[in-house]
Amino acid sequence: MYPKYIFMKTWWRALAWAGLMWVAYAGSATAESVSWAPANWDRELKLPEAHDHNPDPKIVEIELTARVADVEVNTRQTVRAWTYDGGIPGPLIRARVGDRVIVHFTNELPVATTIHWHGLRVPNASDGTPVAQRAVAPGERFDYEFDALDAGTFWYHPHVNGDVQVESGLYGAVIVRGGIDPAAAADRVVVLDDIKLEATGKLSDATTPLDVMLGRQGNVLLANGTPGGAIDVASATRERWRFVNAANGRYFNLSLPGHTFLVIGWDGGLLEAPYRAGTLLIAPGERYDVLVEFSDAPGTTIALQTLHYDRGHHIPDPGPLDLFSIHVGAPGDPPAALPARWGAFEPIATATTTMTRHVVLSEEEQGVDEPRFLINGMQYPAVPAIESTPGATEIWEIQNDSEMDHPFHLHGMFFQVLDIGGVAPAQRGWKDTVNIPQHATLRFAVHYGTAGRWLYHCHILEHAERGMMGVLELR
Repeated sequence: MYPKYIFMKTWWRALAWAGLMWVAYAGSATAESVSWAPANWDRELKLPEAHDHNPDPKIVEIELTARVADVEVNTRQTVRAWTYDGGIPGPLIRARVGDRVIVHFTNELPVATTIHWHGLRVPNASDGTPVAQRAVAPGERFDYEFDALDAGTFWYHPHVNGDVQVESGLYGAVIVRGGIDPAAAADRVVVLDDIKLEATGKLSDATTPLDVMLGRQGNVLLANGTPGGAIDVASATRERWRFVNAANGRYFNLSLPGHTFLVIGWDGGLLEAPYRAGTLLIAPGERYDVLVEFSDAPGTTIALQTLHYDRGHHIPDPGPLDLFSIHVGAPGDPPAALPARWGAFEPIATATTTMTRHVVLSEEEQGVDEPRFLINGMQYPAVPAIESTPGATEIWEIQNDSEMDHPFHLHGMFFQVLDIGGVAPAQRGWKDTVNIPQHATLRFAVHYGTAGRWLYHCHILEHAERGMMGVLELR
């Protein structure tokens, strides 16, 4: 029996300190027990790529299978996981703007599943949610078909029992190219995640109260499925890094000591103007594209790190945690000049908007079992659907009444953030997932897309699966 909600703050803080300090320091003990390989065992962190078996240059047609597999997380250790095509992450899917994408999906898992194409503007029937399609049962096939409408960095994952299935290894990245493409010595996709390994090396399937409240926190950090990996870069060059946060609940607050990130893109593609950032906070579900310049001397080794971010409930600071190492080699070709123009951004006209939607996020503990996560005081599926029409423009006002941040994701379309706490953002670009700080209110404008039933929810997956989710119905 848990204490009543009036005592929850103290109880959760004590649990957070005990549990999160274990997460912070268990890595070394767990690493020893499963015999981690040397840091350079997988030096380039390359993702496997999906094979396009259609000869038409304007059609990307692939086979994708969800199945149980033993996945190597270093040279001496494997974990039993749920995978796309046998790997974590699944294969990288590449397309160009205007391509027709056809994914022949086969489910060989012991449970039903779907694929949600996070950030891609797809027909509702291909959105991969329980309100848009019937889940694909074990042994069944389903074809996802859509046009690649936007250049950018996207990802795919299940939307059935998402907290369990994504944590088990089901996710992958999608890159759509087109338009302005800044010159870079390398264009890398970096999918960030964490997993919880038991002392035996087994992928933990236990869900603790702390996992539910904060979102599952792993004790092993992964970049492209690899802990402690490394890449080689040439000195005096520029690289493009595309980040995807596929973690259930971990926020990655990225830092590259001695360097800054030139942020060129958000969820919806290139920004109208890039900006520099010393650290880069990426909430679950978000994507960021950055340029990094390396003026370091050959032979230098640096590490991409994630720093502590106070997202609520007094999560303790474990100090900087390394994600992967960067080894600087001999000078390469000097970087070409940056583009004079970047992404196109036409602000959404809100002067004639007549409708503002008010959405309140909150959390609640009932005295027994686990906490609930609510939208307007209701728990999905009891949350009343928001009804509107394709082509309408509306403002959403998201009020976070809880004591922790929530990343808010809207399916099927992009939106423009208007202000946070009444303050307009310094940059303008398109988002489909945005972090809403604790006890803050954020407003965004959205021009509705195609008809259908589209989900919106917190992208801490434990929260979404326990009630912080709703439906936008366009008809």
